[in-house]
Amino acid sequence: MLRIRKEEYEELGKISLKRFENSMLEHIREFFPRHYEILGEPTIRKVIQYGVDRAENYGFTTEQDVCLYINLMLMLGGNFDTDVQLPWATAILNNETITDSVTRIDRLYDAAMDYLDRVAGANNQYLRRALLNIRQVPVEDFSHSATENVERLVVSRLQKIWPKKCDEMGGATVQRLIRHSIDSARNYGITGDRGVAIYTGLAFILGSGFDSDPQFARASAVLNDESTPHEGTKVDRLYKEAMAFLEKGLA
Repeated sequence: MLRIRKEEYEELGKISLKRFENSMLEHIREFFPRHYEILGEPTIRKVIQYGVDRAENYGFTTEQDVCLYINLMLMLGGNFDTDVQLPWATAILNNETITDSVTRIDRLYDAAMDYLDRVAGANNQYLRRALLNIRQVPVEDFSHSATENVERLVVSRLQKIWPKKCDEMGGATVQRLIRHSIDSARNYGITGDRGVAIYTGLAFILGSGFDSDPQFARASAVLNDESTPHEGTKVDRLYKEAMAFLEKGLA
């Protein structure tokens, strides 16, 4: 009888995952060419690996299920499953009455497509307009404003940037995003009004978990760079990196 040692099983697992990674890489190159062009192969591979791990948390282990999950990561953000802007996604993923993984991923994918049609537009026209609007949003210092006034100002600017998304989210969810962003930004030493406003804007556009999303590794590198202790310098770098990335999306 053929015997396979534990180490050999583990090696077979690595080979299978590598094959899936290579297959998924070609899938993204074909169906998400802009993502592939902007991010590049090394980053795309990290996104795939990240997606495999996160998908497994929800019982998605077949290649088809994991492929669909990674597709959603590219469209909604790598941490869409915990994004405070997407409570419907969290609800589906954690719905214990859905015991079949195929039903869960199908329901999640259908809901995401409906959401994107409403928010981004059937041809991404609302998303593109939002990216264009960002260029016109002033990012001057808000240091002389009360926190409550800054929050109201952030809401008004998010509304100007992407009104379709704000309408879809509703006031309560927008407020949750702002509160989440304030807490998250504080972890990186960002507490000033201008920094919080910029951080919230990026969370709004890229996903509330953009700070640990491998798609936005440059932003994460800036936020975690301990050699830049001055908040103003860090915020300026973060804004510059974000705008450069979004400009690529408009090219």
